[in-house]
Amino acid sequence: MTYAEARSYIEKIRKKGSIPGLENIRGLMHMLSDIQDKLKVIHIAGTNGKGSTSAYISGILKQAGYKVGRFSSPAVFEYLEIFTINDVPISEQEYADCMKAIREAADALTASGRKEPTAFEMETALAFLYFYRKNCDFVILETGMGGTFDSTNVISAPLCSVITSVSMDHMNFLGNTLSEIAGQKAGIIKQDCPVIMAEQKEEVLTVIRQQAQRKQAEFIRTEKPRRIFCHPDGTVLDYVSSSGISLTDIHTGMLGTFQAENMAAAIETVLCLKKAGLQVHEEDIKKGIAHARWPGRFERIGCRPAVYFDGGHNPGAAERIKETIEIYFTNSKIIYIMGVLADKDYETIVSVTAPLADEIITVTPEHERGLDGRILAKAAEKYNKNVSYAEYLEQAFARAVPLAGTDGVILVFGSLSYLAKAKEGMRKYVDWKERI
Repeated sequence: MTYAEARSYIEKIRKKGSIPGLENIRGLMHMLSDIQDKLKVIHIAGTNGKGSTSAYISGILKQAGYKVGRFSSPAVFEYLEIFTINDVPISEQEYADCMKAIREAADALTASGRKEPTAFEMETALAFLYFYRKNCDFVILETGMGGTFDSTNVISAPLCSVITSVSMDHMNFLGNTLSEIAGQKAGIIKQDCPVIMAEQKEEVLTVIRQQAQRKQAEFIRTEKPRRIFCHPDGTVLDYVSSSGISLTDIHTGMLGTFQAENMAAAIETVLCLKKAGLQVHEEDIKKGIAHARWPGRFERIGCRPAVYFDGGHNPGAAERIKETIEIYFTNSKIIYIMGVLADKDYETIVSVTAPLADEIITVTPEHERGLDGRILAKAAEKYNKNVSYAEYLEQAFARAVPLAGTDGVILVFGSLSYLAKAKEGMRKYVDWKERI
């Protein structure tokens, strides 16, 4: 199987849709000798912050000398980036080789009378197979959606579970209240396996704690940082862990005060593993976090004017975007390029973010669920009078760049699904050679 054949195969499967549940992934992994249970897994669920938290954990473990596999979806700029080892994506040949084995296992499963696995189930299985073949010391596994019925939840005993910020998203699948959604996220907590929880609202905290008690799992809450300092090059914090370990001047290049929550979750996770024998030192934590990067999360892509990409696509992420703008860009002219998916709560997203912009340009993401940018523009006009629609992303940048001028800021956000196209669309208009 070639890489082109492998991609064609998985995309054909993807068009058939997905069905929540673990029966098929369990059958598929059984065909692969249940290799997922031979890996040392750190399992992460949450609405926002999963990617940044796993990037920090991966960075620390890598700095400590370990080989770290990481499965994180969806892709932002390149498809293969969802399967990485020490931040290096799987090669096309290795992907094709693994997909050949996955296809053979899926064919054997359907031949036995079982349902055909979904695309995400196959990608999850491929991640397990790749990391197993490469003898990874640790695997960081992010849920795709929810937790209880997510394909990644096929693992039986992770080293620990991590719950990042929980907010309203995917309500048609996960529930209409924070408590219901938290219950789905809490589904990754396993018997006697520690759980680390980032800062949460009270109703989320209650659900997670109760599930940890039911599973007799050690429950570790992140602490409030002793100091947070935000500047244009990132965030610095001092932190005293739940076990009393003091760390000072922890720096990340990622923007946003909310990164303090993600750093705290990563630190508590590593310290939890250290109690179980992980060899990691304070300097590994500092350097690992400092070097960590997560594409498409308030990432600076271009300069003159400054261009930032953010995949925020739910009300919780919108609040974080608002907070970041108010801290970092109070004296800058702000131009939005926005595109969202139709099944997102875009009314709430624009109500939170639109008042902060000087100009808003809406677009329609090239996605089967992409919301017509004209509908988004009408929603945004309720909160900002300077709103226009662009038919193409290049057109949006052609309009946004002169509006921003050399000292302004262009923020491209609303959905991860169109950031790769936006990166191409900005080439003619923005200097991105000095990308940070």
